[in-house]
Amino acid sequence: MIYKDLSRFDTLFEDYLSNIALTQTQSSLIDDALSEAISLFMTYYDDLNIYTQGSYAMGTIVKPLTANQSKDGIAGEYDIDIALERESWNEPTEALVKTKQILVEEYAEKVDEKERESCVRVYHSKDAGTEVVFHADYVPIKTSLYGAYRYVAKRSDNYWADSDTKKLKRWFLDFVKERPFVQALIVILKRIRDYAGLTDALPSICVMAIVCNSYAQSDSYAEDLLEAVKRIMEIFSQPYNQIRLTIPTVNENLVRKIKVVDCNRIRIAFQGCLSMLDDELLRKGQPDLEKLREYLSDDFPNYLSDYPECLESLRKRGFGIELDGSLKIKEIEEDNKNASSVKNRIWYKYFGRGQKLKFLASRYDKTLYGIRWQVLNANGSENRRGELFKARGKDGVEGSSSNEFINYETESYDGLHWIKYYVYEKSTKKVVEIGKKFHVEVKL
Repeated sequence: MIYKDLSRFDTLFEDYLSNIALTQTQSSLIDDALSEAISLFMTYYDDLNIYTQGSYAMGTIVKPLTANQSKDGIAGEYDIDIALERESWNEPTEALVKTKQILVEEYAEKVDEKERESCVRVYHSKDAGTEVVFHADYVPIKTSLYGAYRYVAKRSDNYWADSDTKKLKRWFLDFVKERPFVQALIVILKRIRDYAGLTDALPSICVMAIVCNSYAQSDSYAEDLLEAVKRIMEIFSQPYNQIRLTIPTVNENLVRKIKVVDCNRIRIAFQGCLSMLDDELLRKGQPDLEKLREYLSDDFPNYLSDYPECLESLRKRGFGIELDGSLKIKEIEEDNKNASSVKNRIWYKYFGRGQKLKFLASRYDKTLYGIRWQVLNANGSENRRGELFKARGKDGVEGSSSNEFINYETESYDGLHWIKYYVYEKSTKKVVEIGKKFHVEVKL
């Protein structure tokens, strides 16, 4: 289908993605759990290989809904799957029992009593403010022929089932190298799923399979989303026994992970989403963002006026956003500190034009990372700017700064302006740090 140009909304979707990415606190809890697992299990087994699998390993983990955001008032969960790989595991049930014994000694009542099919779960923490829960699943993996084959424990029938998530991870990360916006699309779809109350009904690996089997990169996040939601509708409009969901390296029809009764729930939810997207993005001149927020959650922006058409998107320059849990949001520092008044650390006020400002970003290795700055002047300014640019030097010329992580500006226009920055990894062109908007209020 040929769409009108939807790239105008990319800046909204980029803020949305940064809002639904894991926070640094959440990411740190994951890192801590992995480090603890390595230290703990290596004291018991000297032939153990420990690694992550699942959404965290794929860079498609989405920040869970808080209790206030969730429609049923129950906060979401986020997790890490920790593979405990050994060639010398014996019986599957024995591997699971030994794993649980080790975890109980370390974490006591935090270990889930429920006997899960292929893992042991530990509930590590619950955030007091949001009620969001973090858990880790510890998964015994048996290998054979020096790692050529991998198997996961099946408790119910006490057998090792063919399952190689390491191969799946390698395949997926190769797949996205030439498709830099696939992970973002999967994360958006997972947030729509969660907000619709379908987290358990539509497993993450099924979302990944749907996207990877039909993805053709478009010119915008909105078009990617429209096509993906249409594909979900097509899939779940079929009779259950005719649906096939497959992905390379996984030798099963993944639709078997979805209950028959949930297929209609999935279809109805995404049908409503598709109808809304069609109305708001394709049929109207100006979309009602509150309608989008009904399906995408309140993490989606709510004021279109904050995103004028002159505001350049990262995607236009080929930059994506890192969604593997490592995205940092930092405050910008203004070094001259000569404001007439200060509302807070990132909101200065000036009386009169001509003030010189020096903005500092976090320092990174220039051989590995680059940076782009962005300024949006107040509505009504002679030049609102909005484009992404290389740091300006004291002479005001783009690219003339001797240090690209320092940008110089001179106040010229009345009103409220802002500046932010994006640090990106050169090898992936993924943004790894965003400088929060620093507001500059000028009264001429």
